[in-house]
Formats: sequence, C-alpha cells, structure tokens
Amino acid sequence: MANFLLIHGAWQGKWVWPAVSAELTMRGHEVHSIDLPGSGADATPQDQVTLSLYADAIVQAIKAIGKRVTLVGHSMGGIAVTAAAEKAADSLARIIYLCAYVPVNGDSLSSLSELAPARLPSPVALAHDAIAADTPPSARVETFMQDAPYAVAQWAAPQFRSQAMAPMTTPVQLSEQAYGKLPKSYIVCTRDRAVDPVLQRVMAARSGCSRIKELASDHSPFLSRPTETAEMLHRMATEL
Repeated sequence: MANFLLIHGAWQGKWVWPAVSAELTMRGHEVHSIDLPGSGADATPQDQVTLSLYADAIVQAIKAIGKRVTLVGHSMGGIAVTAAAEKAADSLARIIYLCAYVPVNGDSLSSLSELAPARLPSPVALAHDAIAADTPPSARVETFMQDAPYAVAQWAAPQFRSQAMAPMTTPVQLSEQAYGKLPKSYIVCTRDRAVDPVLQRVMAARSGCSRIKELASDHSPFLSRPTETAEMLHRMATEL
C-alpha cells in the first residue's frame, strides 16, 4: 500500500483532509498531511512565507515519514509539491495532482493562470501591501465548494485564511534528472469554478501526466466527494 502525504491548496489547511484520510486508511494506506507555512494552524507570518519555505516543509515531512511517499497536491498545492519533488525526487513513488496547478520549468501559478480561458473575475481580494490575498466569505461556497453538503460548507468557509502571494508568483525551477523522472497523475474536477477544467487538462497534458482521470466535482472534492476522491487516489497509487 501507499504512504500518502496530502498537501492542501491556497487559503486552506490540513483541516480539509480528514474524510479522505479516513477513506484511504480504510483501504490500507498510511496517510499524512501538514499545514503549509502560514496556513491552517501554522503561525508563520505571511511576509515570511515563500515557495522555498513550502518546499522545505514538505521535504521535512517526507523525511519524517521515512518511506517512499505518494505526494498529493490540491490546487495551489500542486506548485508546492512540484517544488518539493525537485528536492526529494528519490524519496517519492509518484505525484498525484488534484485539480491542481502543475508547472513546467519556469512556470509560476500566476503565469499558469494566464493560460485559462476568459472567465468571470476571480473572487480574490488583494491586501493593500500585496503580501497576502483574501477571499470574501460570501464567495467561498459558490466558488470553491458548491457541491458540498450545506453543513460541511458552512463549517469549512470560516476556516479560510489569508494566502501569502510570494508562492503564487515565484517561478518553479525543475530538472529532468529529478522532477522529470517521477510518475505523475492528474484528477480533473469537471465542475470546478476556481481552476478551469480546460486549464486543468492543459496543465496535465503539458507536464507529462501519464494518467488523467475526471471526477464530477467542484474545487473541493475532499468535502463534496470524499469517497470517490479517495477511491481514485487509491487506484492511481496502486496502479489499478
């Protein structure tokens, strides 16, 4: 069975994963998750948060597990796990991207966003100092988790925190010798309103993901479709 390390996306924390973690554990896997610096319960000040700090936190978690890891990145977490994979490729079994941003060498989340089809403006409010961005509470459910049960969405929405901007604007430096050699898979969420499903398919294809599956879910499948999400992760990790 696999040793999963689940990495959350922007504005969120490891609090998103319990339902999926439980489902994966029932399937016989070992499951871990962390709060990225400045996210969830982590108290790192936003002006100190960088993409390199994200990568180092993930690498540290991989080393603590002490086994070959299946690394899962959701949304912005796709950038973070990619940066970490370049530093710890020999400790990874594969990477699975869950409606995530996937860079090739030199990409940043900001540059990838420019590839998306024209859409309505994103519900993101930049702080005055541009160090961090926030999401208006009124937009969180409709943008990120419109398919989630009402009670789950109402529980999740207040837990969003401001998101440091530096990890979103920093280009990722990748090599064929490290990141390039890793097996990669992608789960496209076809009802996603935060990361366009068309962009998801483009990123998956251009980054060499060997397996691309689709899930009829919003941007928060761990809240709206936890059983289906876990089953898909299970199958991708075990090559079923």
